[in-house]
Amino acid sequence: MSRTSLRAVSALAVSCLSTALVAGCLDTETADTTDLKDPEVLLAVASSPELALPPKPALAQLATADSATQKRFVDAALGADVSDVFTSVVGLSLSPASTCPAVGRRGDRIYAAADCTDAAGVHWSGNFRAQTWSDTRPMTIELERWSMDAPGTKNDRAWDGTVTVDPNGRFTANLAVYKDGRVSRTVATWEANDGRVVADLDSYVLVQEHGLAQIGGAWRMPRDERATGALFLTGAQELTVDFDGISADTPHCAPVYADGESLGSRCDLLDLVTHLTAFELF
Repeated sequence: MSRTSLRAVSALAVSCLSTALVAGCLDTETADTTDLKDPEVLLAVASSPELALPPKPALAQLATADSATQKRFVDAALGADVSDVFTSVVGLSLSPASTCPAVGRRGDRIYAAADCTDAAGVHWSGNFRAQTWSDTRPMTIELERWSMDAPGTKNDRAWDGTVTVDPNGRFTANLAVYKDGRVSRTVATWEANDGRVVADLDSYVLVQEHGLAQIGGAWRMPRDERATGALFLTGAQELTVDFDGISADTPHCAPVYADGESLGSRCDLLDLVTHLTAFELF
């Protein structure tokens, strides 16, 4: 990553952190909170056999899943969770010392063990460990029950697992995420080159109670240009987000299909690309 790119990710991450990840980089969509779970459920769910790859995985019924579940599959498959983790931790490694979450530094390592409430009223808990960014070695981030409990019930988040980013633009993740009342696990590798992202064939997303879908395709989602390419999620059906099918009349809406049948469009691309900025840096 060039010095210019490092400054770019630093600015982005610090900006996100300055709003406690409640607004800006992480979405503030209103979620159905009727069955909202405590983020502390994440670790137990993440370590349960249901979220390991079983011999005969239950394939996700992508055609009939509700829009929020389809969104969770798509966001995880594109790497939005991984990008958010990377930019946030890089921002913490470069930002001045804060009291909540307090970040320790020892050589090229940073770490945090939080149980505090910040100025925005967000309660942070859990811990993470990581290296600082280097152009000569991978950066591995290890998260254990790292979570934020925002005021109200709409923006709680939690993460558990690992994210590794290589200087050549290779992202590898085994990451469980609690978001919008859903728990998902992403086991995936993506290659980013000049903004173009390709997922390895053995990559997959598993959403609790909805099954597993493999990730495929290649795409570009720059902030200032129209997205191109396509994402394929293969479960019981193949869900396609067709960025090449974006119309000039609706440049922020991508058609979505299940086995070739239209499921409408995904029209929040402006918000989505803010969660994918890490991939643009390579």
